[in-house]
Amino acid sequence: MLSDLGISLASGIILAAGGSAVAALARSCASASVPAWLFAVIASMSFPVAFLITRRLTRPGPQVFILISAFEQTRWLAGLLDSTVRSLDQHGIDLIVKLLRPDYSGQSQVRELSGIRKKRRSFLGGIIVCSSPEAIRQELADAGTTTRLPVVFVDIRPFAQVQDYPPNTAFVGCDADEIGRRAAQWVAQELREAGKDHPSIFVVAGDAQVGRHVAFMAKIGEIMPPSRLDISVQGGFSRESARDIVDQRLRYLHRRGEFLDVIYCTNDEMALGAVDAVQGYEAQGYRHAGLFIVGVDGTPDARATIKSGATPFRATIVQDPRRIADAAVDLLLRMHAGQRVPTQTLIAASVYPSR
Repeated sequence: MLSDLGISLASGIILAAGGSAVAALARSCASASVPAWLFAVIASMSFPVAFLITRRLTRPGPQVFILISAFEQTRWLAGLLDSTVRSLDQHGIDLIVKLLRPDYSGQSQVRELSGIRKKRRSFLGGIIVCSSPEAIRQELADAGTTTRLPVVFVDIRPFAQVQDYPPNTAFVGCDADEIGRRAAQWVAQELREAGKDHPSIFVVAGDAQVGRHVAFMAKIGEIMPPSRLDISVQGGFSRESARDIVDQRLRYLHRRGEFLDVIYCTNDEMALGAVDAVQGYEAQGYRHAGLFIVGVDGTPDARATIKSGATPFRATIVQDPRRIADAAVDLLLRMHAGQRVPTQTLIAASVYPSR
């Protein structure tokens, strides 16, 4: 509506100026007996010309869409979104943001992709952060073909093998298995320095990014077989869910006279929930001497909590949203230009704080 109003106002200004010019021309040519029909033709042509000129002037610049599912579940995605806006702005490209609520069937993502398909001429390409890719794998495979736009998947890999990616699509992100292994190596080193050779470890995970917990459990078992290794995959990447899960685990172990040495959470929101549970537990007079918590993502809240030193939150495996966004934008623009790009670009994770 605002765009149409702008076009109308601009058209009016051009028509007013054009009308004045036509009137002046008419006065100056009156003595030359110029036919009246000529002025009528000029006046009638001024309307479409004014519209075309103003339409051209008010047409939006190049645009890229980003489709993010389950945005509310992790603050890391806010950093990714901010970094993507910054990266595209350097190229003079606007970002159209589509934020979706989580839905295990994936139908909200399918509907949004259908809407984008109808407006494909408005975009240079798109970036997709999908949840539950297994539920809509075929639709995701068709995304680049049916929209005829380059598509870069970010954060969650929609396809297990590189050869499964359709033409005109690519992936950028950290490797979930590498994150799990890196977390296990950091945890094992901390435990050794603390003199704990057979630790009790609790893993809080969700049903996505399974490599983060599967690889962690395999690696920690290889490096330092724990005396006890338990997992809950009901965390849902939610701070509240993780708090309740850890609270129940602490109370269960307390009744058995047992303790935890490590809580590993596969994102920082759940790690902060674990911090809430441990602090609530300790406020009641209970202690878990030497217990520490490790998260994943490297969000500002997590880093600030770790840096404070006031909680058992000790480290987070960092996914750098700026590096990921820059790589995704670079691939997208190269594909739009018709260049060949790697199907999968993995960005190395790091540990905060570094040793």
